[in-house]
Amino acid sequence: MSPGENQNLATKESEEEPPPVLGTWPRLYAAVLLGLLVEIVLFYVVTRLFS
Repeated sequence: MSPGENQNLATKESEEEPPPVLGTWPRLYAAVLLGLLVEIVLFYVVTRLFS
């Protein structure tokens, strides 16, 4: 087995692994977007309160 084949196997295996939390990549992406939305709303509220 050549080094290139070994690297392809490692890449393929890592692509098939589920994310460490939430079980699927779409759930993880949704959680990140939801967290971003909450942060934006929070900063907006704080800005309106203290301006």
